[in-house]
Amino acid sequence: MTEGVLITAGNKRIGREIAMTLSRAGYYIFLHHHDSEDEALNTLSELSGAGEVCQCDLGAYDAVEELLHQIKAADKNLRHVVNNASLFSRDNVTDFSEHSFAAHMNVNLRGPMQLARGLYDMLNNDQRGSVVNILDSKVFALNADFSSYTISKYGLFGATEMMAQALSPKLRVNGVAPGLTMISKTQSLENFELASHLNFTGAPIKEQDIADTVLHLMRVSSINGTVIPVDGGQKMMNFTKDVVDVVQGILKKD
Repeated sequence: MTEGVLITAGNKRIGREIAMTLSRAGYYIFLHHHDSEDEALNTLSELSGAGEVCQCDLGAYDAVEELLHQIKAADKNLRHVVNNASLFSRDNVTDFSEHSFAAHMNVNLRGPMQLARGLYDMLNNDQRGSVVNILDSKVFALNADFSSYTISKYGLFGATEMMAQALSPKLRVNGVAPGLTMISKTQSLENFELASHLNFTGAPIKEQDIADTVLHLMRVSSINGTVIPVDGGQKMMNFTKDVVDVVQGILKKD
């Protein structure tokens, strides 16, 4: 029977590339979105294989439990979860709010852990599956910018190894930590062009490379508790600020 995979925020950006890649590889796709049904349906229509759209606010605990219930009832042999959805907003250690901190933790850390636990509970003791968490190469070279976001991803970094221990042998839990890949809403094109080349390969990170790494981690049964950076070596540059802000400082000087 075809294995199912839930991809959070699979309707756009990196999630869309992951969905397309896993669909070509033969998986049944549960394509999650928060509030972009038309976009999700459009992505679903472009998949090479079968799938369905599912909606959920990952920041709401009960909504995640309901999503898991619906997927279990669909009986599509869910075996994998790709925790790709992410809240990314700017705040700092000196100005974060209760709402900002809690929102990042709920979407970027609690939600992924909840989905991993839900998948674990669905599987029988003789069944095997996997979880792949999409992190950020910042977890290997911390800086204080985007503080709540960064802390939530660092928490998921630690949770990846903890879950790999706690949920084995039914589930293997791994992660992918991309560098700057796609332009953000608040980033200028000039900033993106410079920042995306600021790594040891001197080239932007390809969405396809991230998707291929996800597929690799899902397929290779001996990899567990590992996070693979897909960042062109950017983590070795050890910036004291986020790469977007580093480039912005360079642009201002010019």
